[in-house]
Amino acid sequence: MKKHIANFSLIVLVLFPALLYAWGREGHHLVIEIAYDHLSPASKQKLQYYLGGMSIDDASTWMDDVRKVPAYKYLEHTHYINIEKGQRFDPAERDNIFSELKADRDDLQHASSLSDDRVKMDLLILIHLVGDLHQPLHDGYAIDKGGNEVNVLFNHQRTNLHTVWDSKIIEANHLTVADINKEGARYSTEQVATIRKVNIENWLMEARSCLGDVYAFQDGVLDERYLSRASVIIEDQIFKAGIRLAALLELYLSKMKGGTEHPTNAIQQVNTAYTGAQAAHHMGETITVCDKVYGTKYLVSAGTQPTFLNLGAPYPNSPFTVVIFGKDRPHFKQQPEVYYDYKKICVSGLVKEYRGKPEMVVSAEGAIQVVQE
Repeated sequence: MKKHIANFSLIVLVLFPALLYAWGREGHHLVIEIAYDHLSPASKQKLQYYLGGMSIDDASTWMDDVRKVPAYKYLEHTHYINIEKGQRFDPAERDNIFSELKADRDDLQHASSLSDDRVKMDLLILIHLVGDLHQPLHDGYAIDKGGNEVNVLFNHQRTNLHTVWDSKIIEANHLTVADINKEGARYSTEQVATIRKVNIENWLMEARSCLGDVYAFQDGVLDERYLSRASVIIEDQIFKAGIRLAALLELYLSKMKGGTEHPTNAIQQVNTAYTGAQAAHHMGETITVCDKVYGTKYLVSAGTQPTFLNLGAPYPNSPFTVVIFGKDRPHFKQQPEVYYDYKKICVSGLVKEYRGKPEMVVSAEGAIQVVQE
């Protein structure tokens, strides 16, 4: 495995076509949140140490966020594997999700001798690709690019099969960790122990065994019966991905030297903070941005129910946006669109690009500090 341990503060994010992503943003968040819930306190502390202030949600989507960054181009084809119908799986093939996961795990076997940046890179790859592996169309067929070239009708809208399985069913059903755990509760303790057993090839082939159901529709129409069955499969696969990721993280983190958490709240170092306008020069970095909030918006009717805080200027001229998704609103004591409006705040987290502008997704109240009323 060719590793580029670039300075994480030098990464420039470039949006990449969503058709190549697996599970989508919400799906990956569900996987890591389930995994995190199954970690021991010691392993949680070590994971936070190596992530160095990056949230677990940001860690789960990091590989998608940097797909076209030149230093990480070698990872471009490692999100999936193509095995045509009737073709045998060849574990010796390179440059795919199976080979990258194996190489990453081999690296983590010697984590005690690696730099913290190298361990962080390995963990980011592991977290993301375990999720990808459990999306059946990421273990699919090259002939239709994992369902990307299969046109379907979903909720009276035209889209492609890959997108439906990546995100549309998850978003339409408003799936939560509680929903996934409810699906997982049907397994006995003994069955969960069997599911957790580490065997990447078995996990891959198990996901591929779902492809019969994935393609079980006619004339491009995904009817209610199909979507009901698909929802069960998706919930099951996300549950398995979460507890299997926890098993891997527990295995490797238990052997690592890290223990004392890095500061997760860079707000303490306000002298290194940037304005909303300056944030555009720090895509891909975990930084602190301090600026005034010039208006807010809570889209309660939208699927993810986001709250937007516009920093630096009123919308649509605001140079920087803080985003709080609906699932994270319970983590805030006050209504964020009311409490932070027209106050100067400092916010810490990973800067991402959305439609050409920088934004920061915040999931906890502790990442935001009011510095001036």
